[in-house]
Amino acid sequence: MRISKFKVCVSLLLSALMLFSLTACAGNKKEEINLMTWADFIPREIISQFEEETGIKVNYKDVTSNEDMQELLTASPDQYDLAVVTDYMVEILRQNGNIGKLDKDKLPNFGNINPAFQSKYYDANNEYSIPYAVSTAFLLVNQKAVSELGADPIKSYADLWQEELKNNIVVIDWSVEIMGLVLKTLGYEYNETDPAKVAQARDKLLALRHNIVRFETNTPEDSLISGEAVAGFMYSNQALKGIAASNDLEAVFPAEGFPMYIDSFVMSAQSPNPEATYKFLNYVMSGEVSARISEITKFTNTNSKSAEFLSEDFLGNPILNMSAEVASRASFYINVDAVLDKYSQIYDEFKLK
Repeated sequence: MRISKFKVCVSLLLSALMLFSLTACAGNKKEEINLMTWADFIPREIISQFEEETGIKVNYKDVTSNEDMQELLTASPDQYDLAVVTDYMVEILRQNGNIGKLDKDKLPNFGNINPAFQSKYYDANNEYSIPYAVSTAFLLVNQKAVSELGADPIKSYADLWQEELKNNIVVIDWSVEIMGLVLKTLGYEYNETDPAKVAQARDKLLALRHNIVRFETNTPEDSLISGEAVAGFMYSNQALKGIAASNDLEAVFPAEGFPMYIDSFVMSAQSPNPEATYKFLNYVMSGEVSARISEITKFTNTNSKSAEFLSEDFLGNPILNMSAEVASRASFYINVDAVLDKYSQIYDEFKLK
């Protein structure tokens, strides 16, 4: 069968046009990164500015817990580039191979990270994580309202068990933190595994149930602002919002000690967009951008270069910049995965009581 020269030319032209079209589409494909963390944890205005300056699209997925992020990274490692997780989860993800080592040659701004927040138990050689924000959890109290109920001033966790405080306390809704609070009250460390000590903590925890009016992780400060509660166990940024809204509220760093958290960026071991991801990480580690993030989120800043851009109010805030004496009482939750199932079982019983 003979094929005319005209048909051959047409066929070659169509092939060339198709190849050009595919090449053009590939060249015009917009860079993007897939990021997941808690809602609004990275301010939208920061992300929008990055997108505007670089042309890289940031797909932001809201999640509700570290465990949710672990599940997503395990099930779909090639669907995500970045996550911001709490210190204990960095260790779990590292040990499970869910996250990869970071190429520091592509992160010149890593040198801005304050050494005080580096080389921690979960990433001793600073290979897998970038400290993003530091927070603590402690008590926010309306001492005037506490007095009006006939209770003694609240200075420690132990004071929360006063009978006069029935239906007047709000707490973060997570088993490990509430069990940690009780263990500290008993003089033990977080994440205790000794069966006898855990049983003792269970009994003491159940005795607190009548005093709890609300379990709330996102906005516990609202209960104190509205007068629904007179005391609450919450995160530092939430306490700051409460104090800003009401002069009657004050921070109480419990005598028994309190938890500290370092939330860090980690990169999926199968990141689909590594080059764009490095650009984003380097962007948020600039001193000026880091300062803007901290002013918005109200978390302790991890960037040594941010001081010149932070406001005097931020730098002088005793919650965001704790004294050495107060900071000495802070400690990490470690080996959470070893106690999570047991603590969750006790906590469920507590909530249903």
